[in-house]
Amino acid sequence: MTPPRISIIVPLYNKVNEVQRAIDSIFAQTIQDFELIIVDGGSTDGSMEKIKPYLRDPRIIVYHQRSTGVSGARNEGIEQTNTNLVAFLDADDEWKPTYLEEILSLQKMYPNAGIYATSYIPTYGTETQKLNLGDIPDSWKGLLPSYFHTVVLTRMTPFFTSSVAVPRNILFEMGLFRLNERMGEDTDLWARIALQYEIAYSSAALVKYHQIAGEKATQKYIPLLHHPFYRYIENLSAGDKKEIISRTDVACYMEYEELNMAWINIIAGNKEYVRENIANVHSKEYRRRKLMYKILLYSPSYINKYLPIIKQKTLDKLRCLSAEKT
Repeated sequence: MTPPRISIIVPLYNKVNEVQRAIDSIFAQTIQDFELIIVDGGSTDGSMEKIKPYLRDPRIIVYHQRSTGVSGARNEGIEQTNTNLVAFLDADDEWKPTYLEEILSLQKMYPNAGIYATSYIPTYGTETQKLNLGDIPDSWKGLLPSYFHTVVLTRMTPFFTSSVAVPRNILFEMGLFRLNERMGEDTDLWARIALQYEIAYSSAALVKYHQIAGEKATQKYIPLLHHPFYRYIENLSAGDKKEIISRTDVACYMEYEELNMAWINIIAGNKEYVRENIANVHSKEYRRRKLMYKILLYSPSYINKYLPIIKQKTLDKLRCLSAEKT
C-alpha cells in the first residue's frame, strides 16, 4: 500500500445524517494516498453505525475521544497522524473531488508555507452563496499578501477549518487548537500561524460549508469579552506586543475582532463588555461602526426596532468566528 501523503481528521459527534456525505467526498478525491482519522466524541445518534461499512478500508482509523469539544477532537486526531500535512473536514461539510489535489499542488509550489487553503461555498440547505474574496481574483493561486488585510477587507476569513491543511510540525509549534473557548479557536490558530508563516491559497471554491437546519433558531448570544487571538497578543511581553501591533494589518485585524465582539455583546446585553470593546478601537476606518454601536448601546428603543436585523448579522459573524457548529 502506498504510504499516505496527507492525514485527514474528521471530528464526529452526532452527525448521523451528514457524516456519510463527508466521508463519500473523501473517497471521491482524485488523490487517494491519505490516512483518515475519525475522532468520535461519544455519538449517541447512530453515527458510528453509519460509518461501519467504511471501516474495512485500512486507511481509516477510528479514535475515541478522551477530552470534550471539537478542538479537543482535532488535537487528539493530530497526535495520531503519521504524515506531516494535516487536513481537517467537519462531519457535516464536504469536499469537491479535486480538493486534496489542489492542496498538495499548493504544498509543492510553496513548501515553506504555514497554511494551505482554498476558498469555500457557504451553503444553507439548498441555497449557496459566493464568498467575497475582496481583491483576490477568481482562479488565483499564490501566497496571500496579508491574511489580516484580507479578513478586514472582506469581513470574513478567506478559508475555514474544512478548507485548510497545516504542516504537522507547525501545529505542534503553535500549541494546537486552544481548548475551552466558546468561539474563535480556529481563527485564533490561523492568525497565530499567519504572524510567522506565509499562507498559500487558491481561490477555487472546493469545499461546501454546510449550515445545519435549525441553527438560526438555537444560536445563543453569550457575552465574550475578547477574541482568543486578541487575548494572545495582550498576554505577550511588552516588546513582542509592540512589535506585532506596529504592523498596520495586524492592528486593524485586532480592532476588527474587537468590533465583532462588541456586536455580539450588544445582543447579549453586556454593556460593560461593549464599552471595553469600543474603547480598544482607534482606527479612523472604524469611526462609523463605533458610532453605530454607541447608538445601539445607549438607545434601547433603537436596538429593539432593529433587533431582527442585528441578530441576523450577528449570526453571520458567529458563523465566521465559531470553531464549533451546533
